[in-house]
Amino acid sequence: MTDRKWTMKKFGKIVVFSFFLLTGILLVSLILSQKCLIVRQYTYRNPKIAAPIRAVQLTDLHNYQYGRDNQRLIAKIQKQKPDVIFMTGDMLNEDEDRTDILLHLVREACAIAPVYFSLGNHEVGYEKTYGEGDLTEQLEAAGAVVLEKEYVDTKIAGQEVRIGGAYGYLLPEDWGNGSEQRFLEAFVQTDRLKILLSHVPEGLLLWKSMEYWDVDLVFSGHVHGGQVRVPFVGGLFDPEEGFFPTYTRGMFFCGNGTMILSAGLGSSRGIPRVNNLPEIVVCDIVR
Repeated sequence: MTDRKWTMKKFGKIVVFSFFLLTGILLVSLILSQKCLIVRQYTYRNPKIAAPIRAVQLTDLHNYQYGRDNQRLIAKIQKQKPDVIFMTGDMLNEDEDRTDILLHLVREACAIAPVYFSLGNHEVGYEKTYGEGDLTEQLEAAGAVVLEKEYVDTKIAGQEVRIGGAYGYLLPEDWGNGSEQRFLEAFVQTDRLKILLSHVPEGLLLWKSMEYWDVDLVFSGHVHGGQVRVPFVGGLFDPEEGFFPTYTRGMFFCGNGTMILSAGLGSSRGIPRVNNLPEIVVCDIVR
């Protein structure tokens, strides 16, 4: 009887210790996932270019600030010495009537490298609420090139590239939105390196429309790395894929194209990041 009581007492202590240990780990992870900013690096190869291009991708900031006026974020961007900066949507909150955080970041980023901006669902929602086209005008006045079902042919680091942007699922012709199809049909008609900024990854990747559209490199976000990341498993949830989704962050290959899917920088309101460090993406595009 004494041995049994001792065993139960020991077991109870182990349970209590384990509970506090796991709670502590969770709290530390929660704090780090809101404050600790990392750089995630990728290398993409394509014979269409002769010299390297360094691109920085920022996505899903949701009006968060890393230090006063985002000085920590801006300093990290500057340290990467990018040739071009891509912002791929949800950089503000659609239900928050303020653009100052985003516009300050855009102005500071434009002082580092050319900035190309594609809309996310929060920018689209913001414009519907506060004025169609108003946000786009503000972004352009701050120095960004805003691409919504549009593309530009330009030179980055001396290399000929076509950069396009579109919000939507970008599905094949028989499935999707006509304006998306018309944009993509025109976008792919070039021998230049084709870079597409597309906030939502599911259509291109999960539903594999990248097998249909001849796009070289896509930068995407939206899913926040699964928001909560389970150790040794990955992201917990995505609205399109459900629990334990396949595509939450990383470099993925589909058809002849490659997608870089960023876990992003911020959080949807009320849903914290856990075990999911905010990230700046750096992609070295090389021959």
